[in-house]
Amino acid sequence: MEIGLTEAVRKMASAGTLPAAREDELLFCWDLSRVDFGQRKLLVASNAATRLCAITGMAAADWRHIDDIPPRLVEDAVDSAGLDARAYLELAGGVRLSKTHGRRALGCMNDLSRILDPARIDMGEKLQWREMALFTRRFISKCAGHEGYGVPAERFAEDLRVLRTRLGM
Repeated sequence: MEIGLTEAVRKMASAGTLPAAREDELLFCWDLSRVDFGQRKLLVASNAATRLCAITGMAAADWRHIDDIPPRLVEDAVDSAGLDARAYLELAGGVRLSKTHGRRALGCMNDLSRILDPARIDMGEKLQWREMALFTRRFISKCAGHEGYGVPAERFAEDLRVLRTRLGM
């Protein structure tokens, strides 16, 4: 699984130079973006192919452990779509940090970040389940891996089914 860091996340995490994204299967690519609402900092993880996302509040110390956070966020995102997160993570393999996965995927993630409503963010909760449910199950949008409009959770489930069929699973 390849995790693309925006420049803002890379700097907050004090990560060194990152290689270019190289994963061919966009379903295994996720991008991380930082969203600031004053003192409140959020991390948005978005699947590069489908816009399936997870959103979490970040404390200052959390940024030092950026390589530990993405697998949990991806698991939460896949769970929020009603799918088997453990099976997906086994298919996706280990975590590799990289640069983001292209302009279209980055634009989709930035759209999600701009739509977040600071009034709906509860920093008392680490995971922003309410926002995740809205964006993954009700938000009809375009994404990098598909033409036209669709719901991220439905697209992710379909892409995963097609991938498993292609792999003979």
